[in-house]
Amino acid sequence: MNKLQPVYEITQLQRGAVYQINGTLYQYKYPDPYARIDHPRFVFRCLGGQRKKADLVLNKTSIKKAYLVLGYQAQRGLTVMGEAIQQSLF
Repeated sequence: MNKLQPVYEITQLQRGAVYQINGTLYQYKYPDPYARIDHPRFVFRCLGGQRKKADLVLNKTSIKKAYLVLGYQAQRGLTVMGEAIQQSLF
């Protein structure tokens, strides 16, 4: 089982880190540039090889549902296969 660390503040978000949100693995991409300044939003991209394919946008109150997966760092071309992450060739 992966070790999970809850995210309590938006300052703890790390670009390229892998987060588990509602049982799905996501990579944190960037803060939403179209969000209002007083209501920030954050964009997460789903890692490949999972059921969900769409990007996820969370605001600062729903970010508490995210858990940092310790020891995982997302890179270009990562695919989730079963219980492991493997790098795809193309």
